[in-house]
Amino acid sequence: MNANSVFKNIIEDILEIGTTSQPRDMRVNELSIDTREFNPTQTIANFENRKFNWKYFAGELAWYLNRDRDVDYIGNFSGFWAHLTNPNSNEINSNYGSLLFGDQLKWVVDSLKADKNTRQAIAFLNQPKFQFEGNKDFVCTMYMNFFIRNNKLNMKVQMRSNDVFYGLTFDAPFFGLIHQHMRLWLLEEYPDLELGTYYHCADNIHYYERHFELADKIKKEKNSSTYAMNLNKPLFYIDENGKSQLTIHGSNFIEDVNSAIGTDQFTQNYYYNIISKYLNTNIVK
Repeated sequence: MNANSVFKNIIEDILEIGTTSQPRDMRVNELSIDTREFNPTQTIANFENRKFNWKYFAGELAWYLNRDRDVDYIGNFSGFWAHLTNPNSNEINSNYGSLLFGDQLKWVVDSLKADKNTRQAIAFLNQPKFQFEGNKDFVCTMYMNFFIRNNKLNMKVQMRSNDVFYGLTFDAPFFGLIHQHMRLWLLEEYPDLELGTYYHCADNIHYYERHFELADKIKKEKNSSTYAMNLNKPLFYIDENGKSQLTIHGSNFIEDVNSAIGTDQFTQNYYYNIISKYLNTNIVK
């Protein structure tokens, strides 16, 4: 199922069978214990009433690839993170590259290569060290579980909490790319390995009052075109020491993204072209 359909189904289910709560005095519509299935190559949700933000996605991906926890870089693409820095620092916790790109993904690759049927190929993101008073950035993703069955590499992502608009919109494309990276790395061991299903599981999935009207508009939209990303060259790899290393493809991607920083002349179409160039993006119905 493509991302447009998944997102619309989530919104419809929240409205029809969900509840309303008010954590931190902010009203939300929500659904508890939710699981969705994505085609890992079709994870971009794009609607007439909310176009996909190619600029932010490109910047976030470059930020992850750099494994940079400093808020200044991502601040070039969104002011959102500036309010979530750790006490007395300029750093945030939810740079997924800093959490994943190293020992965690190496464990997954090594586990699957050692045993094609393993149930231990898990990468953890949220960790006990994030449980401290005053933490404004309590990592939303708990773990990623990779497993091969029927010669297909499947992936389950477990979220403790997921905002449909600020979180899932960009989480799904990123996780879909990690899913595709993992398959590319494993082809050396299993040359015929196919790409399976991406299962997205959230203990709580929701959207805030600021998006109530937008959700209603999206629900009423007719099916529109979305996008596919078919990664055929890794942007990075994990070396034998568990260190993340950029490929030439990944280095060039970051260089192209960085070339636009500090200027106002680059449009969403410019960033789409970067994504299309390096992630083999095309429009699908």
